Formats: sequence, C-alpha cells, structure tokens
Amino acid sequence: MTDRLSETADAPHSGGQDELAALRRALDLTEDRLSLALDSARMGSWDWDLDSNVLEWTPTCKSIFGMTADEAISYQRFLERLHPEDRAPVDGMCRNVLDPEIRAPYDVEYRALWPDGSVRWILARGRAYFVEGRAVRFIGAVIDITAQKESETQLRVLVNELAHRVKNTLAVVQSIAEQTFRGGTALETVRKTLAGRLQALADTHTLLTQANWRGVEMAALVARVAGAVAPRDDGRFEAEGPPLPLRPKAALALGLVLHELGVNAATHGAWSVPGGKVACRWRRDGSAVAFEWSETGMTDLTAPARRGFGSRLIKQAIAYDVAGVASQEWRPEGLLYSLNIPSERC
Repeated sequence: MTDRLSETADAPHSGGQDELAALRRALDLTEDRLSLALDSARMGSWDWDLDSNVLEWTPTCKSIFGMTADEAISYQRFLERLHPEDRAPVDGMCRNVLDPEIRAPYDVEYRALWPDGSVRWILARGRAYFVEGRAVRFIGAVIDITAQKESETQLRVLVNELAHRVKNTLAVVQSIAEQTFRGGTALETVRKTLAGRLQALADTHTLLTQANWRGVEMAALVARVAGAVAPRDDGRFEAEGPPLPLRPKAALALGLVLHELGVNAATHGAWSVPGGKVACRWRRDGSAVAFEWSETGMTDLTAPARRGFGSRLIKQAIAYDVAGVASQEWRPEGLLYSLNIPSERC
C-alpha cells in the first residue's frame, strides 16, 4: 500500500517536470529559430535588463558596429560608437522610450563609427517593457543599411543629373525651333527641317541611353545620324576612324553637326548628284581629335550666297559647346568640312 501511495504521490511531480522540460525545449527551439532568422537577415539584437543594468548584444549586433564578439558593451559605449552628430538625438530618443509618461516607439536611423574611421548607417527598432509604471527591459534589433543609403545617394545624383540633362536638351530644342522658323521659309519645309533636327537629337539620345550616358562611340554616332540620310547605294558613304568614345555633350553637339552635313549633302551636295560620295574620317591628333567630312563627285560647287542656321550650327555652335574649331572649304568637287576638338572636351 505504501508503495502505491508513493507512486501516486510521485506521478504529478514527474509529470510537472516533463511539462517544464518540454516548455524549456520549446523555448530553446524558438530562440534558435529567432537567432537563425536574425542571422539570415544579417540582423543583430540587443537585450537591456534595466533592473540589473546589464546590456547584452548578439555577436552579429557587435559586428554591425565594428566590434569583436568578446568586447564588453554598455549603454555609454554604445553612445560612444555613434557619430558625434547622432549621439544626442539617439540618447534623447532612448530616454523618451524608457520614460513611462511618454513610452515613445524606438525606430531610428543613425550613423556608427567603426574603429577604422569608416561610417556605417544603422536602422534600429525596439520596444521597452514596463512593470508598475517603470521600464524594466529594453530589447530590439539592428541592421546595417549602408548599401541602401549609398543607393539612395546615387539615385539622387542620377535624378539631379537627369533633370540637368532634360533642362539642357529642352534649351537645345527651343533654340533649334526658334532658329528653324526664322527666314520666312514655307511652313511644310520648316516642319520637315525641324523634324529632321529633332530626330537627330533623339537618335543621339538613344545611343547615350543605351550606353547609360557614359559616352557614345564616334563610329556608332556617324552610322546612326549621318547614315540615316545617306543614299542606299553601295560605296557612296565611307566612315573610317579609330575607336573614339565621345562624352554626352560632345556627342549631342556632333550629332546635330552630322545631321546638317548629311542633309546638305543630300540636298545641295555630293549626294544630290549621281556618283557623288562622302568620306567621313576622324583621328587623334596630339591633344585634339580631328574630324573631316569630304564630299566628291561634283564639278562646279560654289559657296552659298546666304548662310542659314544649319551653316551657323556646324561652324559656330560646335565651337560654343565643345570648344571646337571648324572650317568649311567650298571646293568645285564638293564641300570639305574640318573640325578639331580638344581631347579633354570629347
């Protein structure tokens, strides 16, 4: 009987131990899963026991601040790790989080100073726990958002650069439109002329966009812009030169020049007569780039009595945009256009 009573008395105790052990295993499993999730997301966490004033950081949390896993941490050392401009604001926010009258949420971005002098951007979120009107615990997580901040900075630079380019392009379009409509030319002729010039500008923009606005190869620009108005007959257009990347500003200016030269050749020059040819060549010449447009196949070409916007563009505008020096020679056999641009402006 005694043995049976003993077994009966021990049964609840044994069951309680099993239940407690199961709860501990479940808690350990939950903590392991949380730790795995934080590590997978490269997040660190902290736990500050305010009663004992013990602050614990996970190894990942310390690494985010440029610390080794065995370095001691305290709230004061945490503040010392922050950028001087961020210490007071972050300290003030923490005080508001722990103030039972305020209980502010903790969601903040700040800069951390690493021992090597580099700066890292940190996103921190946390929560305070209160018992009987006082904060007893403050826990949270941090993640390094430096790459995101750098991307945001690059995006702002790109947006500003895009706005600048759009503004400049619109100024060019406005100038082209104003100059094209001068002179009392028939409206349909003006429309076609303007459309052609804007298309040349658009073609150059397309090439620049394809190259992420890093530059355009001269050969590609010549083929795209001048080739658009060249005769389809084989051998009437020749383009030759070494690889030569052009900066965006130089490409836009030269694209308009190539369009005007091509249209003039098709209307009044070598491409307007049977067998007329154009040779387009470029080369590096010391500290400059030499460009030449040579027309042949004509017999009695003379300089025009009146020079319009196109003529001014291929000689004067290029000088303004890229400090180029242009010259035109009206030979009987065809126009010879020469252009020299300083290498640093190409």
